[in-house]
Amino acid sequence: MLCKVFGGIIFWIFVFSLSLDLDGDGLLEDVSFYPHVDNAIRVFREGVEVWKGVPARWEAWKLVIADVDGDGIKELLVGVNIKTRFFPNKHRSIFVLGWNGSFAYPRWLGSHMSKPLIDFTAFNLDGLPQDELITLEETREGRRCLLVYRWVGFGFIVIWHSEPFNGGELFNDGSVVGVKFQDGGFRIVRFFNGGFLLRPYP
Repeated sequence: MLCKVFGGIIFWIFVFSLSLDLDGDGLLEDVSFYPHVDNAIRVFREGVEVWKGVPARWEAWKLVIADVDGDGIKELLVGVNIKTRFFPNKHRSIFVLGWNGSFAYPRWLGSHMSKPLIDFTAFNLDGLPQDELITLEETREGRRCLLVYRWVGFGFIVIWHSEPFNGGELFNDGSVVGVKFQDGGFRIVRFFNGGFLLRPYP
């Protein structure tokens, strides 16, 4: 956790760092994420900083690392808070950065998801090489739903969405992904018989 002072106001910024092999070369990279600041993502190898980036204007609020195209090299999925020409009010979206072993580069700068974005994660749901992008989004009626996206070479397409539900927070514990409700109940996404289902858990 990092303490920053802006205009006399103290902000506690929750920083995380993890070690993983981004590019499949057998060497571990250490990736640090500092939300809402300039150079929000920093990559180190053997203690040496090899890259830093993501400008403060993106207002980065989340980082998920996954292999969305199944090529063995991971992508950096960055939750951002942006304005665009067709969506002039600030809203949450996702930018995808590729990694070439030396630096990250833009692969997909999504202006908007299918519906207003609340949260996102990534998970391998169907056993294929690529990870799916799973989002929690808001319906026009103010309810919530889960969507599953698949990378198609130039961006994402929606391949499944759940029925709407009331409330709920996205969770991913590394073994299952789904929704946690205020009453303590869980519903998880399952791949079954060629399709996706949202089912009670356990």
